[in-house]
Amino acid sequence: MQTTNWEQLTASGTELHAKGRYAEAEGAFRHALERAEEEADPRRIARSLNDLAVVLKIRGDLAHAEEMYRRAVTIWEALPEPANLAAGLGNLASLYSEEAQYDKAEPLSRRALEIQLQISGPDDPKVASMLNTLGDIQLGRGRYADAESTFRKVLAVQERVLIPNDPQLPMTLYGLGSLCAALARYREAEVFYQRAISIRKSALGDEHPDTARLLNQLASLYYLEKQYGKAEQLWTRVVPIFEAALGPEHPEVSAVLNNLAAAYLHESRFSEAEAQLRRALRICEKSLGADHPCVAASLTQLASIRREQHQYGEAESLFRRALIIDEKALGREHAEVFKILSNLGTTYYSGGRYQDAEPIFVRALKIGEQSLGPAHPDVVATLADYAALLRKLHRKREARKIEARVRELRATSARDNPTRLEVDWRSLRRPAK
Repeated sequence: MQTTNWEQLTASGTELHAKGRYAEAEGAFRHALERAEEEADPRRIARSLNDLAVVLKIRGDLAHAEEMYRRAVTIWEALPEPANLAAGLGNLASLYSEEAQYDKAEPLSRRALEIQLQISGPDDPKVASMLNTLGDIQLGRGRYADAESTFRKVLAVQERVLIPNDPQLPMTLYGLGSLCAALARYREAEVFYQRAISIRKSALGDEHPDTARLLNQLASLYYLEKQYGKAEQLWTRVVPIFEAALGPEHPEVSAVLNNLAAAYLHESRFSEAEAQLRRALRICEKSLGADHPCVAASLTQLASIRREQHQYGEAESLFRRALIIDEKALGREHAEVFKILSNLGTTYYSGGRYQDAEPIFVRALKIGEQSLGPAHPDVVATLADYAALLRKLHRKREARKIEARVRELRATSARDNPTRLEVDWRSLRRPAK
């Protein structure tokens, strides 16, 4: 019986990877690595290490993926092979970005980009791919203006050199959609997401995990637009796709469960929301560690449940745990820190702790206005909550001034972003506050 050679194993792994059959792809790449090591061929060893790391990262085994990437980079540094070195550095940067280790990720990303620019010039698809990684890092760090500039630069290159439905385009469109959603530019975000989904569906089908990732983002956008039923339907569809392709303990499963819990929380389905969050929290802590922002996201949702149940002491404790994680991982001036502080201020307000709430709201607003802009809906909502607090503190003149500003900001937003005519019936089930 003829032994399968390295080229055949590598080709098989690549094909399985493209089809989303990641467990089988991992097996093929492991065998390819064994062949390369038997042959003592450093180029093939490095290629197999990189291929294997890509699949391990997708499957959520980040520790072993990092080890493989590092080994590959070391080999390419020694050969030297600048094109492969740039790719390896970019892959390692992307992994660190996923782990929210942005201080490690950004210098690697910039070095990869510099090497690739020297090799190919600015109009190469590989340069676009490396710029995408840099944009993801900037987005993760909350540097939204930098991220938008980077993603738009990538899109300009790709639209110049690629065909309209090239499979590389969706990652850039995903990045731009995420950026616009974060900045409450929802109509722009949906255009980017729908275009990316169309390309992914055409190339990979409805059930591929790459398509599901975009559906997850579109669902998040619907949630922000208060179209809760549409969001829940998409998230319910995405969970089994990820579980089948990535396994039930994968961090991407955790992220969607956390999103789904948000929809349940909005509908006051507290026990269902908590069950999803407990599972999401366990997965995230196991796969990414207790100090990852995804843990903070689940803790924040759990805290919101406790606040709705008037368990203010436990809500405060959970919000403060989440705050410590995000301040350490993302920085004290990040938009996610603003959101937690805003929630914490609301918790104090709801529990009658008005003096404690004020400095929290003041700090939250300073961060929110700086990171998201004063007209962002979340910032305006926090400003309105602060005005309500000032009335409780009998500072009515200050409250009236802020309330006038809130009305002005909301009127401007309504003119610039007219509300959809579509009404989600689920939003009518929750009593108004």
